[in-house]
Amino acid sequence: MTRVLVTGASGFIGSALRERLTARGDDAEGVSLRDGGAPTRAQVEAADAVVNLAGETVEGRWTAAKRSAILTSRVDGTRRLVDAVAAASARPRVLVSASAIGWYGDRGDEALDEDSAPGEGFLYEVASAWEAEAMRAAELGVRVVVVRFGLILGRGGGAFPRLVRPTRLLAGGPLGSGRQWWAWVHLDDVTGIVLHAIDDGAVTGVLNATAPEPCRQREFARALGAAVHRPAVTPAPAVALRLLLGGFATELLSSRRVLPKRTGSSGYAFAHPQLEGALADLVAS
Repeated sequence: MTRVLVTGASGFIGSALRERLTARGDDAEGVSLRDGGAPTRAQVEAADAVVNLAGETVEGRWTAAKRSAILTSRVDGTRRLVDAVAAASARPRVLVSASAIGWYGDRGDEALDEDSAPGEGFLYEVASAWEAEAMRAAELGVRVVVVRFGLILGRGGGAFPRLVRPTRLLAGGPLGSGRQWWAWVHLDDVTGIVLHAIDDGAVTGVLNATAPEPCRQREFARALGAAVHRPAVTPAPAVALRLLLGGFATELLSSRRVLPKRTGSSGYAFAHPQLEGALADLVAS
């Protein structure tokens, strides 16, 4: 049995991860980092592994207050977590900390992997500072794995319900030009990569949690329409998305052709490597 301390345990990813940990006989304990929270010394000393998933959702209009919450919830929360690890007399063997492919910025058609140069922009600034706080744990002798999440597809939250609903109502289609690359990933593989990072003592550094076959957004829309037997041809102009969603429209309109090179070479086998199969699984359930 592995004793795993999970921040953000009640969230979309955290809930799914705790289910998988429990199903295989591990002990998963949740801890909140909200409002200055941090794990107790006893919680840290009892943990074999820590998984850090806490952070303000990026969905919604990016007001100044929202941007501040996105940044500080991740950076300050991770700092308090690592400080708690530093203060413990017994430390977990591994910290798996979330990040995001926003680290790569908006890169057009460029193929990107874990060894690529960083991008720029707000999401890069968030991810860079977030990862730097997590990597401090390596100085304490803790193995650190940073997992950069792509566009996560799952039934219980994330992007999928918000994308499938308009498609079922005949309002799916290209967003902006539709030429931007989407690096998607099934929730099963997100939790699978986290478990892989916990279990394999040779895994360290950055892993991309993105499927091996990213696609252009218009191809994604077409595949989703086929999965629910609806056409997906209604365009949503970029200007309308920016007016409606503000800064969050960046997430939908940016192009990130991100590949999981190190994830695959580390030995992880994807459960849902192809988009059509992933969407069929989600629609069927």
